[in-house]
Amino acid sequence: MSSSEGRAILLAVDDSDACQLMLQWVLDSDLLLPGDKLHLLHVTMRDTAGSNQLPGGDYFEQAHPHEAQRVVLAMLQRRFLGSLEALGMRPTVHIVQASQCAKTIGRLICAKAQDLNCSHVYLAAGRGQQHHSSRGVLARMLSGPGIKQYVQQHCTVPLTIVAAAGDTAEVAEFEAAAAAAGKPSSGGGTAQGPSAV
Repeated sequence: MSSSEGRAILLAVDDSDACQLMLQWVLDSDLLLPGDKLHLLHVTMRDTAGSNQLPGGDYFEQAHPHEAQRVVLAMLQRRFLGSLEALGMRPTVHIVQASQCAKTIGRLICAKAQDLNCSHVYLAAGRGQQHHSSRGVLARMLSGPGIKQYVQQHCTVPLTIVAAAGDTAEVAEFEAAAAAAGKPSSGGGTAQGPSAV
């Protein structure tokens, strides 16, 4: 990739305040360079019966994929796309289905980062964040520790996990996971709030 093409940056997002905080932190920290291509990855959950669970706890059968996509796109517009478009940014949105398994979702995030030849991946910590009660398993899964741990251990590109300001438990969890994986914590890390890295 030539320098004029910019870098590919991946943000794994769900319908949570933690993911909005992550995006705001990335924007406020001036981490994006001119020409960078921003990619938003959203995972819809597929249960064992073949239905999709979407934000709001709604289930859609496979026969209604357009309705399912409409609901997800509305959430992405409300949470992320509107503010990015106001800044003149047009991210690429990737919506994929996966089982409700943290390892599967972690693999998906790592694979998408490789497929896109990403320079960096950002995840929201989610610990201590209040998810709206109707957001169901999707918001809890993407912000849960299992996915973060898998991505920390297997992602081949730099990773930053953005935690809420003052969330020292999240920083300790990251450092413990990095030590267990034998990775130095300086190659990626947990950032706190919009002003601390």
